[in-house]
Amino acid sequence: MSKGEKFRLTERQKKFLPFVSLGAFFEGFDFMIISIVLPYVTRDYAITDEIAAYALSVVSLGTLLAFFLVRLADKIGRRPVFIYSVILYSALTGLTALAPNVYAFVILQLIARIFLIATWAVGYIIVSEEFETELRGRAVALFQSLAAVGAIFPSVFLLIFALTPLHWRGLYLVGAIPLFIIPFGVKRIFETQRFLEIKSGKVKEEAPSLFEVFRKEYRRNIAVVMALWFLSYICYVGAIYFFAQRVVRELGWSEAMVGTTTAVAFAVGLLGYAFVGKLLDTIGRKRTAYITFLSGSMATIATFQATEPIVIAILVIIATFFLGPFTVVCGTITNELFPTHIRGNAMAWGNNIVGRLGQIFAPALVGLLLRPVGNIGNAVSVLAIGPIIAAVVVALLVPETFGKE
Repeated sequence: MSKGEKFRLTERQKKFLPFVSLGAFFEGFDFMIISIVLPYVTRDYAITDEIAAYALSVVSLGTLLAFFLVRLADKIGRRPVFIYSVILYSALTGLTALAPNVYAFVILQLIARIFLIATWAVGYIIVSEEFETELRGRAVALFQSLAAVGAIFPSVFLLIFALTPLHWRGLYLVGAIPLFIIPFGVKRIFETQRFLEIKSGKVKEEAPSLFEVFRKEYRRNIAVVMALWFLSYICYVGAIYFFAQRVVRELGWSEAMVGTTTAVAFAVGLLGYAFVGKLLDTIGRKRTAYITFLSGSMATIATFQATEPIVIAILVIIATFFLGPFTVVCGTITNELFPTHIRGNAMAWGNNIVGRLGQIFAPALVGLLLRPVGNIGNAVSVLAIGPIIAAVVVALLVPETFGKE
């Protein structure tokens, strides 16, 4: 295949890609649901902002526990793990709409999050293994961009369900839709050829130890990428999870104001991925990291300190534009600091383990900071300092890899 050939799908890819992409779309959808409904869940269950913050951290534990379920796909196959994860995630999401108290809500969402992240991760693996090298980058980019698209829809549905007795619970019923879609895709989701070849012995593939990245020659780099992922996630998660909570609880915003603002912010935010991607390939990795981290951090702090609705709306659009591409910058640096054979392990430690710990700790840190700093806006602003520290780490410890093999 020539380098400039158009992105075309084979018949096999046309069959499985729409169903496998459910993992990416609903990962973004679910992440935003809990962010959008948090102030209303807090109100209906009569819990404090602190308790709500700790509850979010418990739910986020599912992102880390999913790591073990994803590894099961290397033993029994990608297809069964993906299909059953979709079924269980969807069922548990639908049941969340019926949760009678905060304890049931947290337990259902914790378990649902395990299967949701497994659905996304295994879907990512399937796409990577089913597309040849020349098309893989565009296929993975398409797959991942659907998460950003999925994040737009909860805001839209909030505007609709706010007019009904279901209110926030209606969004979780929408999250159960894959349960009714997946039966049509069971015969269209194939086991990957790569997995079948490995299981049959046709291809020998010896994966390096998960701890090989901690060898002396890689130790500094793995410490750097773990720091970048952690510092990025605590800012990103703090901002996304607590935006609606702050503007509703502290500033009295209506559902219409929340829904419209977040929908526009995430729609415009899609352009941020292309913008930052272009910068990476034109001005280099380090300069792009400075622009992305510092802009995202300062815009987030300004958003959570502002009080005028129109000012907040403009600032949150700018913040979202830069916050999403944090993963693009961190992913690029991670991939280029390690040789091919341990690149996957470096990403596992940086993103899936230590980065996810940042996602777990962020809500709890907001809860701990609420009393000392006075309110949600100040607490999130403290976490938003993380990317500034990340920019310093890049300046001092990350070599410029742009244009180098």
